[in-house]
Amino acid sequence: MSSTLKMILPMLILLSTILGLVQGWSINHGHAGTGPKCEKLSVSFCRGLRYNLTAMPNFMGHEDQRQAERGLTAFMPLVHYNCSRHLRLFLCSVFAPVCSEHVAMQIPACKSLCLSVKRDCEPALTSLTLPWPHMLDCDRFLDRGNTLCVQPPDEVLDETKPPALPAVQQQWPGMHQQPLQTSSTRVQQQQHQCPPHFVQIPDVETIFCAPHCGSDAYYRAEDKRFAERWMIGWAWLCFLSTLFTLLTFWVEPSRFRYPERPIVFLALCYNLLSVAYIIRGAVGAENISCVNQIDGPSYVPIRDALKSIPCTTWWIVRYYLGLASNTWWAILCGCWLLSAKNEWSSEALHNIAPYLHMAAWILPILLTGGSLLSRNVVADELTGLCQISDESALWLEVLPHAMLLLLGCVFGSIAGNALIRVRRAVRCDGRSATKLERLMTRLGIFALLYALPALGGLVCVLHEASVKPRWRKLALLAALDCRTTQNCTPGPIYRAAGLEVTLLRHFLFLVIGVTSGMWVWSSKTCRAWSKLLTAPSKPIRMQKSFQNCKQDGTIA
Repeated sequence: MSSTLKMILPMLILLSTILGLVQGWSINHGHAGTGPKCEKLSVSFCRGLRYNLTAMPNFMGHEDQRQAERGLTAFMPLVHYNCSRHLRLFLCSVFAPVCSEHVAMQIPACKSLCLSVKRDCEPALTSLTLPWPHMLDCDRFLDRGNTLCVQPPDEVLDETKPPALPAVQQQWPGMHQQPLQTSSTRVQQQQHQCPPHFVQIPDVETIFCAPHCGSDAYYRAEDKRFAERWMIGWAWLCFLSTLFTLLTFWVEPSRFRYPERPIVFLALCYNLLSVAYIIRGAVGAENISCVNQIDGPSYVPIRDALKSIPCTTWWIVRYYLGLASNTWWAILCGCWLLSAKNEWSSEALHNIAPYLHMAAWILPILLTGGSLLSRNVVADELTGLCQISDESALWLEVLPHAMLLLLGCVFGSIAGNALIRVRRAVRCDGRSATKLERLMTRLGIFALLYALPALGGLVCVLHEASVKPRWRKLALLAALDCRTTQNCTPGPIYRAAGLEVTLLRHFLFLVIGVTSGMWVWSSKTCRAWSKLLTAPSKPIRMQKSFQNCKQDGTIA
């Protein structure tokens, strides 16, 4: 027994020594095997920075590079602003951190780099009343004096010439430190999800968040209530004004002969448009502009308008009638051109009326169908209305309306010059040109009351299309940041961007219908209505006059 122990004891001592060495090696070098594994950089935004290896999960809690690239989309408005020359480097060091096979950790951004970017980009955020994102709080990054981190380079980043790999502080601490002081793991894993008051839209390549119906995501409740009352008020004024024009035409149709007849059809378009606005106010915004999603109802996002029949129907009515009214404006100016310059009579213009109606009613159908096939219709949270998306507003909204408006203005200018020559000729002949001058004044005022609001509305559309997309992304970024901030109430705590411009756009759109009734504001209209209202009393007066004449012997 003792001999056996003598043989086993040295073996046990040798084995324990080997196990101790292995254990000591694993303790000292265990981070090399369990640390983040470098992988090839595939985030397109970060290519060209002269490092091609990264490691996941990153400092925002994204598990893979696909999630990291989705998370970067929320910061694209800052990139478009080009507020800092180091912004691209800073975002990449956070979302796709530098990884080296010779360093057993991901290399985070230095605090100095974060402060440099924050100093440059805070004015851009302040202009939109948005705070610096809490998830990028510079206090969460380490100073470059005691760890390995990415410093801001001295040279300016040039897109055409890839910059050198950023300078890295070469001081390595004795203990393995956390490269970034992040929040809880649960919050990190939810960075790619939509914040409160937003709904994640499925079936898209990148995560897209739409405002949740019934919540105040981008705009406050009082802003939406005021916008609704504003639109309904002007819609009723437009309805009453255009209805008066149509009833005046019904009372005295002979008064609206060509070239004035297109005014009636223009008023008809705006009368139906005002009815559409009134219906929207009656049924509510959510019944028109909301669609059910997996996570709940949201305002109709882009390319999903066909899933909401009320949204599609309202947009078709509004878009079609808007194009039809502008077409009738161009036809009206064209008829005045033919009448003033080419001396076409009312009968000659009446003979081509079928062709004018075909152009006015069929051409907008083709344009509306083409815009509908593009599926670039989206609902607006502020107004609760469906409209062309901001990304396609230039081509589908501004361009066709601007062409029709410009065509009408050209026709009207040529017709005005022709009327000036006619007036000069009448004066040279010694005849009175009072009636012609009165007509020219009415035409000029009517043209200005139509063209100026229409042009102003298109300018508002262009302004919204350039400002709102970036503002919505920054607002979504603020909502994402609010989720990781303590004592932060989700919702629009800042001034809504473009609120005044949106209200101005709808005012200019509806006020055209209000001023279109200007053409019937004359003494002829008063006589026509008085004749209609006093018609039942005329036979009684005639009968009394006949009896008086018979008593006097005038009539045997």
